[in-house]
Amino acid sequence: MTTTEQPQRTLTARVVFAAPGQQANGLAAAPEGLWICDQRNDHCYLVNYDTGATIIAFPSPVRNASGIAYGAGAVWPAANRVPAATYRHDAKTGHCLADLVFPDADRGGVHGIEWAPTDSAALATLPPAEPPPPPLRREAPGGELIGQRGTAGTLWVTRPGLRIIQWIDAETGELLRTIPFPEARSHGIYWDEADGSVVCVETNHNHIYRLDATDGTIREMWVVDGIDGPRDLVSGALHGDETTPRFEVHGMTRDAEGRIWVCDAATNLVAVLED
Repeated sequence: MTTTEQPQRTLTARVVFAAPGQQANGLAAAPEGLWICDQRNDHCYLVNYDTGATIIAFPSPVRNASGIAYGAGAVWPAANRVPAATYRHDAKTGHCLADLVFPDADRGGVHGIEWAPTDSAALATLPPAEPPPPPLRREAPGGELIGQRGTAGTLWVTRPGLRIIQWIDAETGELLRTIPFPEARSHGIYWDEADGSVVCVETNHNHIYRLDATDGTIREMWVVDGIDGPRDLVSGALHGDETTPRFEVHGMTRDAEGRIWVCDAATNLVAVLED
């Protein structure tokens, strides 16, 4: 991996609310609210940014939900099981529209996922698309794509066991690019269209990396060290036998106002990062 100088910020997690499920393990910002996936009950929730009140909730076929994306009118929770995959749900109805198996689906797991627009230059690097196979039964067709490559945008997917981040076409699952990740437990991720970078957290050490999306060069590294917020919520931010509250970053997203939201699956708390 190539690296540049790594400026560091120290951030505090300001707890805003407790998630509606049991173990919030992924976040995705949307205009209507904050999407949360729960790794215990495998539900998706759209909640109010200020209060955490549930606006929409629905179950998903996903298992051990780890990361959730929002884009192309859909919600995409990721399954941290073999095969590693995501399920595409209509964001208004919750109906499951499709499933998408990731490259190298039998190894590496998945902890984070982020939607980004289609990149025509990246699509041009792919070989010509193969025609779809015939249906197994003429009277009961199934398995067809909803659209063609490029019609559903793209997905950035963290693969902690492989120490990489994959960029794939959200319709076909074809691999567009792979970049390395510097530590062992990549988790929540968001795409920054302003400078063409991806920002991804490493949960074991609460390190957040801004990476060049073309080759994985480290542009910045931050650390989350501190917790604040309502006393009744912060006092419950305990991990195992520990007696001092702390926030362990799992899911992460950035909203339209630039706020970085994070969740801690061990405590089910949702917070905003502040300097």
